[in-house]
Amino acid sequence: MSARARLLELADEHATGALYLNGRRGGTIFLVHGRIGHVESVLTPGVEALLLRPTYPNERIWADLVLTLRRGETKAAAAAAAQLLRHGSASPVNAEILRRIAMADAALVTLGAVLREAAPTRARFRPGEKHWCEPLRTFAVADVLAEVHRRTGVLAGLTLGVQPDRAVQRVPTLPIERIRLTATQWNITRSADGGNTPLDIAWLLGRDGFATTVAVHQLARIGVLTAAPGPPKSPSLAPVPARHVTIFLSASTR
Repeated sequence: MSARARLLELADEHATGALYLNGRRGGTIFLVHGRIGHVESVLTPGVEALLLRPTYPNERIWADLVLTLRRGETKAAAAAAAQLLRHGSASPVNAEILRRIAMADAALVTLGAVLREAAPTRARFRPGEKHWCEPLRTFAVADVLAEVHRRTGVLAGLTLGVQPDRAVQRVPTLPIERIRLTATQWNITRSADGGNTPLDIAWLLGRDGFATTVAVHQLARIGVLTAAPGPPKSPSLAPVPARHVTIFLSASTR
């Protein structure tokens, strides 16, 4: 049974628990009464990474933590992020926004046809298991799958060789004398060293991979970045029109 088929089956059963998907791009889907409360994947920055990134001014120390998180060792980071919430260092509303951003990112690589590898063939469900960051709202499985399909389409339409798993680099010479960049665009540009992919950059900046990939594409179109020579490196992923984000992030729960 495919991951999607198993997920839909659990949704029909109004199940609560964690659906573990095997494979390199496998992830975990947390269900609450048949609705999706959260999705996480080792390929994309989780909510703990998004919450903790502003607390790490030292980029070298953060880069070391990223290596740990990308190996799936998230227990300590999750505990630290939970402590931030308990002490009021991060508001519940901000945490919920970051949780949904991380969820959409992970759902894209877990349920979308973004990677070139075959989809996971095994799924294991653990009833009653919950994610450490409790959701304020949940999402219908159909709504999450529709968003995954939309984002997959966005990535498929990117040009100039930009892909979530293909390294990007700064161009040696700018096409015009002056180009004005936002702070986010500058941070992405300085991280594009020819070895980092958009997904790598997302981890380093504590941003979601989908938005970062689209931002890289925008920078490539104005001649600031270019896809590095050679085939894509590994994982995948990209902003989503503000109108749709508002709808997706404010979806109600039953």
